Amino acid sequence: METRYSLSAHYIKHSLNLAKVEQKNTDLVLWRKERNQLVYKQSETQFVCVYAFGVVTLFGIDDRKERERLLRRFAKGGEEEPGVALAGLPTEEYPIVIDHEAPESVEFNVVRLKHLTMEKLLLVFHVIAQSVAFDFLEHQVEETLQRFEKIHLNLAKRGLLTMTSRDVMKTIGMSGNIVNFIVGQLSLLDKPDIAWEDKEAETLFINMRKMFELEDRFSTIRFKLTFIQDSSELMLDSLQHRRSEILELTIIGLIVFEIVMAFMQK
Repeated sequence: METRYSLSAHYIKHSLNLAKVEQKNTDLVLWRKERNQLVYKQSETQFVCVYAFGVVTLFGIDDRKERERLLRRFAKGGEEEPGVALAGLPTEEYPIVIDHEAPESVEFNVVRLKHLTMEKLLLVFHVIAQSVAFDFLEHQVEETLQRFEKIHLNLAKRGLLTMTSRDVMKTIGMSGNIVNFIVGQLSLLDKPDIAWEDKEAETLFINMRKMFELEDRFSTIRFKLTFIQDSSELMLDSLQHRRSEILELTIIGLIVFEIVMAFMQK
């Protein structure tokens, strides 16, 4: 007989200060603490996992109001204190089924496990949390690409560049920050320790990553970021060249002015 548990992942902030989260939630049972995550135990079948990269996973918590209360509570440990707004942020629902007789499998809308072991649960939590964080990053990159599309269209039609040097530098910085975030905080290229030690856990980890297409999505977002960075650098060169031309014309104008003034004085 199978038992189904709800699992949801919610992106709530760009980053969460785990030390601050821990300090503000001493009334909750902190079941496990690691460098980039805190795991709180609500009951034997209810857990909340808070990640430094801004995602909270809720396991076995079905009540909508309780979910919202927990999310708002943990969001207070984020980089933006006031006006916590959770509507519209990426979420993912991916239930876990425990079935002692059926083989373990990762399916399109559910993951099946033989036993309710925390090590395997944490693997599932981690991958789905990474996927939700990716959703937010993909949205950011798409918005930037749309801005560049308008800029390129304007260049093609009017030959005018409507982007300032400051905007270009901010875009270059944003691209670099996203790559650092994926490799550093998301630890996308790292394999959890349990996946090295346990063959079943490694298989589960690999299948989860395939199901959520993390490697493919990383390749896609890296390609788009490379395009954004290349375009930004070209635009920055163009703006600097235009600035140099203006400076040269200004210098020439000053020289001409001085010559004219000299003749007038004679």
